[in-house]
Amino acid sequence: METNKYEVWMEGYSATGEHEGARKLGTFKGINFKQACVKALNEVGYQMLYTGPQGLGSCYYDSEKNSYWGRRFFDNEEDARKSFR
Repeated sequence: METNKYEVWMEGYSATGEHEGARKLGTFKGINFKQACVKALNEVGYQMLYTGPQGLGSCYYDSEKNSYWGRRFFDNEEDARKSFR
């Protein structure tokens, strides 16, 4: 399968007194944008899964919504910045 290059941007957030603006994770290859986002998370070092105190796991990455901790991904800066103000 042919891969394409995608810019991967994550929207900003504000919660419990902390905040961060939109940020570019980099440019990554994938057969589609979603695959490029997963590669970005892995290569940048974002933890994909969380294991709780009793071994119960949950996923920080939501493949259905293509988001990480509720922060959506975009393929350009303008959309990433306007999605969260």
